[in-house]
Amino acid sequence: MFIQILSLWFALAQSSSGTPEQYLPAARAYIAQGNFAKAAESLDQALDVNPDAGSEPYLTLIDCRLKLDQKEKAIEAAERGVERYPNSGPLLKAAGALILQENSASDRAGELLARAAKALPQDPGAQYAYGLWALMNHHEEIAIAAERKALALSPADDLKVQAQTFIGLGEDALKRPQRAEAAFRAALAVNRQLPNRNASAELEFAMFLTRQSRQREAQDLLTEILKFAPTFGPAHLERAKYLSSQGDLESALAEGKTALDQAGSDPKSLRAAHAFLAKTYFALGRVNEAEAHQSWIESH
Repeated sequence: MFIQILSLWFALAQSSSGTPEQYLPAARAYIAQGNFAKAAESLDQALDVNPDAGSEPYLTLIDCRLKLDQKEKAIEAAERGVERYPNSGPLLKAAGALILQENSASDRAGELLARAAKALPQDPGAQYAYGLWALMNHHEEIAIAAERKALALSPADDLKVQAQTFIGLGEDALKRPQRAEAAFRAALAVNRQLPNRNASAELEFAMFLTRQSRQREAQDLLTEILKFAPTFGPAHLERAKYLSSQGDLESALAEGKTALDQAGSDPKSLRAAHAFLAKTYFALGRVNEAEAHQSWIESH
């Protein structure tokens, strides 16, 4: 589940040395050139000279660090900004979302995102991010309330899909299947209108239907997903599990292999596919192949 943290809040320009007024123009020029390393260096220098230069230099530094794939330094910049500007909603949202991406169980992320949601009551993204943290930490009622707030603010359609899906997951966890299904169906209706549909959201609905013992509907939805996202490994793995439950182990094995091939470098997807293949090979009596997958799991 992806959270878009920040876009560039403003463009910065170039100079040489001495004061924040010189460092900040230098950063502008470096950003215009696409040289985010030098821009980050200039911003760091500006904030060393004057840490109270405003929230925007911190936000831009965070963005530069993210473009350089320096997540730890981005978090450091965000925390540094929050320390100076503890009531800045954008800084609170950026810091909380970054920490959440690195550690979904972080209490610090929850604290920052709760403060961001309060500081930015009209920002659907802030409500959404707080709801995501709450859902991932089993605070379902808080998650549902936050996502409903996000929806009330008329967010973009892709965020509507995610928010409704999270409401569905929260309601399902609270054993309220009718409410869960209503939310999943609302997400599906919007998702079907998107130019780039969210396969993960639809898969959550399919998995809900499976948990409700509505296999035929779940499989129909999986077929729909695989038509627009044929390389989406998790959907292939769910299809493989269904085929295995029907006793069609050879077909299940083929789907499991596809899921593994399309797992990329995602550790959870890789582990799930290897575990399924190990189990299926053992069931087929192909011990050597099963043990190869089991060995992968044990070594990772």
